[in-house]
Amino acid sequence: MYHTAFAALGALALTVSSASAETTAQNMIGAWQSELAEQQAPDGSASAYIRFRMTLDGNVQTLSTEAFADPEGQQPLFTYASVGPYTILGNHEPVSGALAVDFVNDVSELTIFVDAPDLWRAINMQDCPLEIGQAVEITDCVSGPPFLVTDCVDMDFVLVDMDGDRLRLGDQTVNRCETRPTAPSELPFFRVED
Repeated sequence: MYHTAFAALGALALTVSSASAETTAQNMIGAWQSELAEQQAPDGSASAYIRFRMTLDGNVQTLSTEAFADPEGQQPLFTYASVGPYTILGNHEPVSGALAVDFVNDVSELTIFVDAPDLWRAINMQDCPLEIGQAVEITDCVSGPPFLVTDCVDMDFVLVDMDGDRLRLGDQTVNRCETRPTAPSELPFFRVED
């Protein structure tokens, strides 16, 4: 079982309102997506336009990161996908309306759409057997952030608010292998059609 840390990619500074609601197992279910936003590679050498997508079906979570060369999202660079079960533990008292959730990552795959060795080096994928258009399991070949894969349970929380249209996870800069965040991430996901 594996966990993926997105500290570098999850640090989007977006201003959002804080309308609150009670998160339930039912209103978490569905497809959620962030806005497309420019992000710098961990080593600062390259930037891409990143969009996160999360799907929760009641038993399994799928988190994907889509990277594009252009701000319109028409020139794909790669897609990272993480899949695994999740368990709802109950209310997360430090964050009103949130549920404590443990995520487990069983699969970590990267699919590239261009041959860009400098980019793969910048995101620590240079040791992975990448092939254009083929999903490759990266658990054993990734060498650093932003897709650090570890073998722990991802202790997080889920907050659904804005009348069920926005989902936020916990602060992604916290080491969620060791402690559950006590504040929400600034990266919002918005409900989309699956």
